[in-house]
Amino acid sequence: MGTAGSSDPAAVADAIVDEAMRDVVARSGEGELTVGAALAATSALRDAADRKLFVLVGFAREAGASWASIGEALGVTTQAAHQRFGPKPAAKRAAPPSR
Repeated sequence: MGTAGSSDPAAVADAIVDEAMRDVVARSGEGELTVGAALAATSALRDAADRKLFVLVGFAREAGASWASIGEALGVTTQAAHQRFGPKPAAKRAAPPSR
């Protein structure tokens, strides 16, 4: 059962990730598609997708998108989107040592 013509975004994404995983293994010179090679390739794809999400959320924020709309697009709450992609609080400065 293929995904050609499928309107289910999850099924389409699964097929794309499977194809990309095989492509990463082939391009990496691993040769044979082993479980270890597939795991490493899929991990690299996950990391690349995560980096892309940060870039796209940045573009969305620069274009005026709200955290609510970003959260909705990602299927998470407003708070979850802001916590993951929002600015990180500055580290508290340590008090200078007392003399």
